[in-house]
Amino acid sequence: MKKMLPAMAGVIFVLLVASGLSHSQMSGIYPTAVTENFYDKYLALDVRGLPDKDQAWELSRYFSSQIKTLFKANRRKQAEFIKKHPDEKPPWIEGDLFTSSFEGATSFRVGKMRVKGATREVDVLLHHVSESDKVKWTDTVILKREGKKWVITNIIFKGKWQFKSGSSLLNALK
Repeated sequence: MKKMLPAMAGVIFVLLVASGLSHSQMSGIYPTAVTENFYDKYLALDVRGLPDKDQAWELSRYFSSQIKTLFKANRRKQAEFIKKHPDEKPPWIEGDLFTSSFEGATSFRVGKMRVKGATREVDVLLHHVSESDKVKWTDTVILKREGKKWVITNIIFKGKWQFKSGSSLLNALK
């Protein structure tokens, strides 16, 4: 069986090449899957404000080490603020940190992906539907390899309204 593995790998490679997929196209497919899986989890968790410890753990597989570090540091800052100012609203307590909309998204669809050197940019078409409103916009997820996997390094907020948490996820967390 071990002797057959190289031959099987060769056959698979030939089939992939014959299907017309280049190496860059094959490696580009995975960032869109990471993006889709992240937004599925985001909708399921219904995160508002800074993710709590459990939510952050659930989301951690999708994010770069820099963003995970910012989550942890900001939870500490938030807890310190609550201790020092119990009657005031702490930072990162409400609103949506992961989309342009303060209310967040109620559905999404992954759009086009662009290759930009070592990064991938994936457009995400987002919707927020409520009883009184229906809003659509597109944000862009930036992914990069960290080790052997693709992770989200930032989300660029492209919604054109006043009340959003900043121009990007990193901006909102800093």
